[in-house]
Amino acid sequence: MIPALLALLALVDAAFCGFRDAAGRNPRIEKRAYFLRAIRRGAAAGLAAVAALAALTFTVLWLAPDPADLWLDLLAAGRRLVLVHGAYATLVCAALLAYALPLHEVRVLASVMILGPFTMMRPWVLAAGALLAALHATRPETAALTLVSALAMGLLERLLGRGWRDGRPVPFGPS
Repeated sequence: MIPALLALLALVDAAFCGFRDAAGRNPRIEKRAYFLRAIRRGAAAGLAAVAALAALTFTVLWLAPDPADLWLDLLAAGRRLVLVHGAYATLVCAALLAYALPLHEVRVLASVMILGPFTMMRPWVLAAGALLAALHATRPETAALTLVSALAMGLLERLLGRGWRDGRPVPFGPS
């Protein structure tokens, strides 16, 4: 259950990264299709990252002298990550409820007062969750995998933004 929750949190975070990366880059009034493509692109990048991190984790488990003990330590670290990142995701999703309201001013206020600062907090939340999990890990492999995973997710948004800086969209998913 813990690995599935972490994968889900990573995929939702990546989809939001795709949305945030595309925001403000298109002058059209009707942007639904544009944002859906950006969200799919972010989710595809997140899926690639989750798959790579899962492969790395299974490789480390396969090479470990005591894989069962390492798995238990990884689950304990995962619980800590779910606690921190799940709380952050819950706050972001609660702020997104403002978008269900028909009042444009409320949606703008939610973006400026809540979603903007939460976006700036994202790297700190990633770091806090990773440090909490890594510092309580009993195995160095767990600490290393935790830090590598946080770094990969932290770099994901920069990777998505790189395509825009180069003047072309990122090659994840349909464009």
